[in-house]
Amino acid sequence: MGRPFNIHPITDDSALGGSSIERSLRFNDGDNTRLTRTIGSTSNRRTFTYSWWLKRTMASAEQYVWYVGASSGTPYLDARFEANSHELQIQDYLGGSNRPIRFITNRKFRDASSWYHFVFAVDTTQGTNTDRAKLYVNGVQETSFSTETYPNQNYDSSANVSGYIQVWGTNQASTSNDLDSYLAEANFVDGQQLTPSSFGFTDPVTGIWMPKRYEGTYGTNGFYLDFSDNSSTAALGIDKSPNGNDFTASNF
Repeated sequence: MGRPFNIHPITDDSALGGSSIERSLRFNDGDNTRLTRTIGSTSNRRTFTYSWWLKRTMASAEQYVWYVGASSGTPYLDARFEANSHELQIQDYLGGSNRPIRFITNRKFRDASSWYHFVFAVDTTQGTNTDRAKLYVNGVQETSFSTETYPNQNYDSSANVSGYIQVWGTNQASTSNDLDSYLAEANFVDGQQLTPSSFGFTDPVTGIWMPKRYEGTYGTNGFYLDFSDNSSTAALGIDKSPNGNDFTASNF
């Protein structure tokens, strides 16, 4: 097992708004490492954005990256890597075969040496169905899916519901599908459907997708986790947005 902190290998370009990512947080599936918080009040269920940087360290089992859902287990919204086949799946699951939002990539995320940047941006108020949910990888919109289900207009997702549990590193109901990866720069923006340009840029010399600090607002339930404070385990879950939506860090 590696150390829980890792110096991120991406440097900054201040002229383009870039920033150095000083630390990532190591999630180890054998230790049931996780970050959790309970949503205090219902906010925008139709419009929101998740952004996160991730480097995989084990790729054989199904692994949850993030999860938000009812304490009973359903409904929920989650992002996970599929077992053995390594695709990314994001779905809003209501029970049975009812999945108003569901995407499974054709792309397989098997590279354990590289960092990936993911953005999942939702606005179900949009008139065109393909505009209501968008997935980006390293700054480019993902368009190749084996499963592709867009929500109905004005659909209220499982995000942002009072009393629901938000988790990074596993689902809330079990310990069998834990994440084994490095995670950095985890953002959730409540009330806006953003593009990757809010979180990164393409270096004009190398052509590499690079991080930059998000400078916008977060909304009621938004948060920003940069894992820069390692003074204690509790400090790992401190929300660096103005909201103070702190997470509880377990087993790091």
